[in-house]
Amino acid sequence: MLLSKSPVLHSHELLAVTTPLTPYQTFEQGEVAGMNTQWVQSLLVEAELTAEFEIYPWARAMNIAKTQPNVLIYAIARMTEREDDFYWIARMAQFEQALISLNEQQDEVMYKIEQQQRISLALPRGHAANDFIKSLPFYAFIDVLYTATTDEAWQLLLNKRVDAVVENPQLMPAIVSALGLALGSLSVLETIPGSQQDVYLAASKGTDPEVVQRLQQANHTLFPAKH
Repeated sequence: MLLSKSPVLHSHELLAVTTPLTPYQTFEQGEVAGMNTQWVQSLLVEAELTAEFEIYPWARAMNIAKTQPNVLIYAIARMTEREDDFYWIARMAQFEQALISLNEQQDEVMYKIEQQQRISLALPRGHAANDFIKSLPFYAFIDVLYTATTDEAWQLLLNKRVDAVVENPQLMPAIVSALGLALGSLSVLETIPGSQQDVYLAASKGTDPEVVQRLQQANHTLFPAKH
């Protein structure tokens, strides 16, 4: 179906929310930036839509997207328990999650795990991994320190205040570069069973249906190989 290009919303009525995840979602010089933000902006341009971008702690971004109309949220894991909460517009990537430590601390942390000693893990509130980490065989020995954002979790790891964070291992080269670290600075401790997920650009259930259609069509036009 061909979609009308007539305006459906004033620019200030469409809000796009995300959370800090260097280098994918960042806040630079007063603007939301990063590679994922640029990707969403390309869809908006193709769809002839505009949006105001805001960056929040993940739990707040989720609450806004679940309770307000005409809200876009990215990059959000598509999970069974979230399926009916959003319109799923465009798949951005697929990944699995793992416990990541500093390479210099890997042996110590692995020893703790093998000896069933307690380890500390920094994890953002509302992160999809909150449920997945329960499948780890040593979950009973994990002390979770909740943070507002993924970037805050990383800072705790870099400051050696926690033993590990949760991240997609495929993102590690980009993350270490953004953090100014050497490529071999991080190590995968354990892949989390069952954590393979698709992450999406999604829209709140109160979003204008034509906005959803325009963005879905823009995704098919710009990225046909994904479909």
